[in-house]
Amino acid sequence: MKRKGFLLLEALMALLLISGLAISVFPLAGRLSGALILGGFKGRMGETGLFAMDFMTEKVRNTEKPSISPVNERFTYSVRNGEDVLSYRLYLDQQKLKVLLYNGHVEPITGEETGSTEEIPVIAGKDGLFRRQGKGPLHMSFSLLRPVEGIRSDFETSILPYADFYEKGKVYE
Repeated sequence: MKRKGFLLLEALMALLLISGLAISVFPLAGRLSGALILGGFKGRMGETGLFAMDFMTEKVRNTEKPSISPVNERFTYSVRNGEDVLSYRLYLDQQKLKVLLYNGHVEPITGEETGSTEEIPVIAGKDGLFRRQGKGPLHMSFSLLRPVEGIRSDFETSILPYADFYEKGKVYE
């Protein structure tokens, strides 16, 4: 003769075991999810920083006129367009790297065009965004940070513009 209460006891034991496994697995799944989100954020941060540094390096390297010592947070470069030489300016404004175009329009290099707070704010390096000593190379440095998670990525490079290297415009004897 079968007893009906035995099936109910088995079902309760199975439910207890499943809930015990779920209690032990959910924290691990939560940490894994957090690590995936943080890893994706660090990847976006690295891509943003490398893009900005590559963009600025290319523009500074290929400037048309020999550069003068930059102001701490700004660098003006020139590009030849047919017979005209157009001036652009790289600068840091409201935690974004921006470029001022020859026609007066401003375009962001990092971040959004809107005036909202940045997901990944940009801050200048310890000696400013641009630094140059004498006729040496131009040193560029900035950091991307995420204060909530305590993540900071620093980007630095030094570059000598071709116009300075070849002393463009200088008369040789």
